[in-house]
Amino acid sequence: MKLVVTLLCGITALLPAGQASACQDVAPARPAAPVHLRLDEAVVAALANAPALAAAAAQEQAARWKERAIARSRWGQVDGVALYSRYQDDQLLRPMAIQLFGPRGFAALPWDRDQFHYGLTFQVPLYLGGRLSAAVDVARLQADQAALLLEGSRWEMRANVTSLYTAAQALEAVMRALDQNLAALDATRLKVVLMVDQGRRPGLDLLKLDDEIEDARARRAGLAADNARVRSLLLALAGRDPWLTLEVDSLPSGEPHLTLGHTDLAGLVRESSPIRRAETATAQAGAGVKVAGAAMHPTVSARANVMQNYGLSLGDQLGTWDISVALTVPLFNGGARSAELASAREAERAASQAALKVRLDREAQLVDALARFEASRQAVVAARARIASAAEAARIEQIRYDTGAGTVEDLLRARARELAAASAMAQAQGDQFATAARINAVVEKEVVQ
Repeated sequence: MKLVVTLLCGITALLPAGQASACQDVAPARPAAPVHLRLDEAVVAALANAPALAAAAAQEQAARWKERAIARSRWGQVDGVALYSRYQDDQLLRPMAIQLFGPRGFAALPWDRDQFHYGLTFQVPLYLGGRLSAAVDVARLQADQAALLLEGSRWEMRANVTSLYTAAQALEAVMRALDQNLAALDATRLKVVLMVDQGRRPGLDLLKLDDEIEDARARRAGLAADNARVRSLLLALAGRDPWLTLEVDSLPSGEPHLTLGHTDLAGLVRESSPIRRAETATAQAGAGVKVAGAAMHPTVSARANVMQNYGLSLGDQLGTWDISVALTVPLFNGGARSAELASAREAERAASQAALKVRLDREAQLVDALARFEASRQAVVAARARIASAAEAARIEQIRYDTGAGTVEDLLRARARELAAASAMAQAQGDQFATAARINAVVEKEVVQ
């Protein structure tokens, strides 16, 4: 039915792939006690148990630790080293020494070919041309992006849960309307059977009525399947067993209302997390330009070594230490640093354009959500009028048919219009609350209540 397609459109695509595919598997239902969830309970459970949110939170923590690790590298590092060596002195050192100093010089001194060295090495950066500070900025901005992603994912999860919950409510309302329609058709069938037996109505009327009843039962079964699917998805989002029987509240009688004007909403949407995340990505790309530029600057670092040296055969021990300051000046690398800098600048330009696109897309989403919210409000008003007129028309056609003044086609059309009006009312109410949740998700604030 068009109702089901409209209510479920876009919901499955927003869910994790594992949850969406799991609900397509067919397995025998397991008996269990029904579970009742209010909308706020479903939202709280989804926010607490959704694996996607847990993954986003872990990514943020990982980025924060990476920022801390890069920042702490400015204090240098101390390493313990150990070295064992065996020299080929008879073929290398001693022949060289004989040629340089003669047989009684350096070559006559005791030389241990088996040596062991151990100690500590320390190095600390003194000047890196701004490379370290820029790298810290890159890591910090990456962590900020992860935090903004988590914030936006929470609002998207709220909207998804609300959409599924209102879809379940609307499907249940349509099923109730279809049950009432079936009950009316079954009652009419009993009368038609008597009329046919008495010769007051042709047997064709009974065949047409039976066809309509069977079609309604088939639609009822399809709605039940869609209802089970929506509720299983909702249970999965809430971290509950999808095999459970879920009970939801009925569609509320009241209507959501927008508490802010369009100007205020436009200001809020520009502060939403996707736009801020895109702006942060632009700033991160700018820090990347600084990192690439710093690679062309000289670097200065201090180094120190404290070592103990043993001659294993002679038993000699000697302690040594040294301190040095190293200056490294980049001179030539085939233009690789210039290419890296040009690449970083283009990446910054691309990030800036991407941020502009995100802002425009987000504002377009707000315009679309507001238009759909207004359309659903008008649809609710129209559906209320349709329900009253369709119910009265069905009542009149039932009387006309019972008295022999009407045809079975007129009666069936009236019943169909009555069911369509009830279905339209449920769909309009569901759309209204779903679009309200979408507006709140776009601006990331409870502006529709």
